[in-house]
Amino acid sequence: MSTTIIASLLVGAMLSLRFNVSILVPTIMAAWAVLTGIGLTWEITAARVVLEIVVVTTALEVGYLAALLTEGLAIRPN
Repeated sequence: MSTTIIASLLVGAMLSLRFNVSILVPTIMAAWAVLTGIGLTWEITAARVVLEIVVVTTALEVGYLAALLTEGLAIRPN
């Protein structure tokens, strides 16, 4: 699960550098579809899939917000 969290944080951060916040909705929906497909393929319990979906959604949003805050707090050269 830690690999999924790190990947989601990085994807969220990369999205914030190029797109506005509305890109998160299709990205989260795609992540839900992928995670559900993986859960059905590997026969993972529904509770585990839901937990993974919640974690990935949160990590995407936190990564997006962290990159925005980092960019906003950066000192701009004169």
